[in-house]
Amino acid sequence: MMKRGRWWRRVVQAVAIGGLAIAWAGLLCRGQDGTAITATLHYGTSWLLRLAAGVLAVCALRHWGFRVMAGGCVLVALLEGWHSWRLDSEPSPTPGEITVSVWNAGRDLDGNPAAWPAVGQADVSGVIECGSFSAAEWQGFTAANPGHEWRRFDGSTMLGVRGKILSHESLGDWPLYRCHRVRVMLADHGEMTVVIVDIRSQPWLSREPAMAGILRAAAGDPRTIILGDFNTPPESRWFRPWREHGLSLANDGPRRGFRETWAYGAPLLTLDHIWLGAEWQPRWVARSSHGSDHSMVTCRMVGR
Repeated sequence: MMKRGRWWRRVVQAVAIGGLAIAWAGLLCRGQDGTAITATLHYGTSWLLRLAAGVLAVCALRHWGFRVMAGGCVLVALLEGWHSWRLDSEPSPTPGEITVSVWNAGRDLDGNPAAWPAVGQADVSGVIECGSFSAAEWQGFTAANPGHEWRRFDGSTMLGVRGKILSHESLGDWPLYRCHRVRVMLADHGEMTVVIVDIRSQPWLSREPAMAGILRAAAGDPRTIILGDFNTPPESRWFRPWREHGLSLANDGPRRGFRETWAYGAPLLTLDHIWLGAEWQPRWVARSSHGSDHSMVTCRMVGR
């Protein structure tokens, strides 16, 4: 029994050391996703996982050096979690507000009619991995959202607007990423550009071509709205040029709860983003669950 106990203790200690090493490597690679290794470490080690690795190491390892490393890992993870968390008061609606949403439905929206009304609650609604609708299912979905014009672009991505879809361009390079630039018109708000995006989830694929292509699609219109599943944390180095061009991440706006959108309500990673051009200001951001591993992100915003 004693030998078995020592064996299990050594296994736990080895797991704790390995987890602590990966957690610190991911922390040091934060914002340095220029290679496959650093990108995988950066995207795969969220603050919640680093917190768990640090707590395990504190409990399982007795050497003071490991405990110092574990304590530092826990402290940094808690600071990151605190940065993600907000407890703002929701503002009252104001005239001129627009609501936009994005949701990765996990290829199951066609078989999830309970979620159909929620998809069309925003003025501009982007859906990633929407699933394959039969003619009857599509008729039922559009009947559940009668105030929208809906367009499916590639069998996987669709957009609905409480107004008119004026034009559409496919600018992506699949299998790296999907990107659709859509010109829309909303009553009382005029014309604007909506870019809807789906980037492949493999972390070892460089995000640079996708981010540069999406930025080109959005450039030149300060009323641009970008909706998508980026499969990339906002701290990625490839978002830095976006901010330099005046785009802002609506997910960082006023909200209640964590910013992360994946997985199944746990605050692991912020994968689903809403980016706004310089003429938009977020007033409130909310997450909601509708049967997918991704949360739906909804933003109330106004023109500046």
